[in-house]
Amino acid sequence: MKRLVLLVALLGLPVAAQNAPLAPPATVSLDWPPILDTKSTTTQSSDGRTIERFIHGPRKEWGYPAGAKWDYPVTQENDAHQQNYNSFYLVAPKVPHGNAPLCVVLHSANRTAYDYMSYSSLYKKDDPNAVPSAAITTSPDDFYALYLNSTNAEWWGWAQAHDSPNFAQHINVSPPAELRVLDTIEWVVKRCKIDRNRIYLCGMSMGGCGALGIGMPHGDIFAAALACAPAGTDYASYRTGGFTPPPAPSALEAEHASWTKDAYGVGLPDPPVMVDFSSETDVWSATQPALVLAAQAGHMPLVLGWGPFGHVGDTRLIGKYPLCAVALSFPWLEIRRNEAYPVFTHASSDQQSPWSNSPAKYDESGQINAWFRWKNVDDTPSRIAVQLWVAHPAISDHSLAMPGSATVDITLRRLQQFKVQPSKSYTWQVSRDGRPIASGRVEPDAANLLTIPQVSLTTAPVELALHAEQ
Repeated sequence: MKRLVLLVALLGLPVAAQNAPLAPPATVSLDWPPILDTKSTTTQSSDGRTIERFIHGPRKEWGYPAGAKWDYPVTQENDAHQQNYNSFYLVAPKVPHGNAPLCVVLHSANRTAYDYMSYSSLYKKDDPNAVPSAAITTSPDDFYALYLNSTNAEWWGWAQAHDSPNFAQHINVSPPAELRVLDTIEWVVKRCKIDRNRIYLCGMSMGGCGALGIGMPHGDIFAAALACAPAGTDYASYRTGGFTPPPAPSALEAEHASWTKDAYGVGLPDPPVMVDFSSETDVWSATQPALVLAAQAGHMPLVLGWGPFGHVGDTRLIGKYPLCAVALSFPWLEIRRNEAYPVFTHASSDQQSPWSNSPAKYDESGQINAWFRWKNVDDTPSRIAVQLWVAHPAISDHSLAMPGSATVDITLRRLQQFKVQPSKSYTWQVSRDGRPIASGRVEPDAANLLTIPQVSLTTAPVELALHAEQ
């Protein structure tokens, strides 16, 4: 054993590799759990953070077909021909610490985990004008960053789901890639002692499709998720029960109630807060209307930014449009899974998106819900209270007129201790500095959610509080 450790040291391999099994030869099939790939020569980021590559085989529970290949994947994989689903990269915080947050990154089509890890950690450029720090999938250096692999054939699980018999029978089942992603995240969480309340998911293009499809039904795992130029929203629609149009106003009450439950995702955990950047000039945005309308009708937490920036993941190009810069400033990586959040709908400060009910009339660039901020005050069995305000984030374009006030419908979700009882009335009150501004009564809807209509917000915080009537 001493000779093995000496050999590892002479080869310049990471210290962690001294206590890990050596990577097997390419002809040997791999197993689960993951093992450290000691053949990988990528061990440190440009700013000194530790990089580890892990390799693994399948779990039977994932449901991969018998013909799936689990041999040793080529290192530094960097195009569609070298894509694989049995390796991943883990980048440690600059100053390693326990209970750290985790950002999970899903790459785009024709790219790999190594590509995306390289953009952020090795300052690799996919074109001469690229700036590594501008990649929208880059996370702060006090996070762990997990770069997962998939293939164009998997599409992070959407292709598997769409081609399965379950899809034709309208049976909502997690596809193999989704199960693999979730198991890998759980393995990393345990290994690195990750803060379970601060796990985030993001992706670009194909990865954006995956971030929505895997993230939205798993609000019990992800605090928030970001999708940039998502290559379709059908995966998310399938995994959350379908983004279907509402019934006609003349439909029976039972039909409206059934649709409401489906739209709200009843039976699933409350979704993570979702941030979505898409462009009306991107052909992949064709399915955005389903997501945008479902978020509004189903009271799902969505922050949206759009503009004619095309199919890009460069924050410099997206942020050229001031209202998109506002959306980029939304602090999605500060949201916690163990705290309630407000859902904002019908805000007077929203622009008209290209994917609303009037596609012929829309703003070239804009945002939905990006101005709003909140802070939890109380979440007890008898009372829920949250501070709310309109933020004026610092952006480079100082000419943008920022709203001083807005009215918006507010629905509180991801409640922790406060529980909503069906058919029970609740009293709500909006106050500032302890002085009541507005109040009223509200009853749960068919999905058992409480929505306070047209609350007035300004840059000065107000407190919205609810409690059950005695």
